Amino acid sequence: MSSQSKTVSTAIKQILLASTVSTAMVASQSVMADSFTEALTGGKASVNLNVRYESVDQDGVDDASALTERIRVGYETGSYEGFKAFVEFSGSESLGKREDYRVPAGSDANAGSSKAVIADPVVNRLNQANIAYAFGKSVAKVGKQRIVWDNRYLGNVGWRQTEQVYTAAALHFNEIENLKASLAYISEVDNIFGVKTPVHAHAIKLDTDIIDGVNLTGYGYFIDTRKSASDSQTIGVRATGKAAISDSMGFNYLLETAKQSDYADSDGVDADYTHIKAGMSVSGINFAIAQETLGGDGTYSFQTPLATKHAYNGWADKFLSTPAAGLVDTYAQIGTKLDGYKLAATFHQFEADKGGAKYGDELDIVLAKKFTKNYSAGVKLANYKADEHATDTNKVWLWGTVKF
Repeated sequence: MSSQSKTVSTAIKQILLASTVSTAMVASQSVMADSFTEALTGGKASVNLNVRYESVDQDGVDDASALTERIRVGYETGSYEGFKAFVEFSGSESLGKREDYRVPAGSDANAGSSKAVIADPVVNRLNQANIAYAFGKSVAKVGKQRIVWDNRYLGNVGWRQTEQVYTAAALHFNEIENLKASLAYISEVDNIFGVKTPVHAHAIKLDTDIIDGVNLTGYGYFIDTRKSASDSQTIGVRATGKAAISDSMGFNYLLETAKQSDYADSDGVDADYTHIKAGMSVSGINFAIAQETLGGDGTYSFQTPLATKHAYNGWADKFLSTPAAGLVDTYAQIGTKLDGYKLAATFHQFEADKGGAKYGDELDIVLAKKFTKNYSAGVKLANYKADEHATDTNKVWLWGTVKF
């Protein structure tokens, strides 16, 4: 073959090769584009509507009542190369007379009202906007998001119509057998009143079930609120477990202890926490007795600023901030399910950790039913009888939820 022919042949091969590569790249880009478009448009929309009536009869202030609604509308994309995006809007409104209750903070505050507090302001906001990346059994998420780890320390205050959300980077790492690690950095808290607060907060939680029937959790919460008196670090450990005694009987328990101390700019933070709980299940009826102690010395007491506090120490919300002398909550619970109805009651006795002052007692009762995966409703009661803390308070809630 002549040198000229060889040159032409080489040129043709190069052209064919370039054409093939170019065609492959175009095809690949087309597939990637199609895949990205499918992920973007082939996601799932969600709607959650909650309508609730709340009444408060509290000594020392005028009775209050509120009929409110909250709707959340969200959209989660499909997965693309392990990535998903989620956006959600939340809006809460008063359906009754706005002057019938008092909101203590936020843009909807009416602090001059003589009514009792009902913490459901009118708030319309971007509730969540985040990107998640899944790899193996693990997930990382960045952006504005709901975080519910240990409600006692880090939760979304989900009972209120407007929830608490966080601007954060969070990781749930599940690649090691019998070990789950959760880490988060939080830069902003958007609370139930729609008030945004910048923070520097770090959280870590390790869970292991290496022992059959026992779950061990170690945790650390390091909160810099940029207000020296409110900064703290909390380090603790929890053990939960259960065991079957017979086909119709079982035993369960919780043991927890934690230490709260100075962090960032704080000075004088020093308090202990313990929670001990023992329960039995007999033929579908659950019983439990427990004692939770948030230590206090009369100057500083154990605090949980990012917690879902309504879930602890009584639904009347008389201990959203731990008294300076601390709090000992001794309580008993009973609950069961009948024809799909959940019925539960809890009786609390409260006293000070230091000095033993009697704070009062409270009875909480709930009846709720999930009719289908889309519809649920319930009624809840809280009756707090004051002694040396706060004032007698009765609260009643009726609600219905639709979600799809």
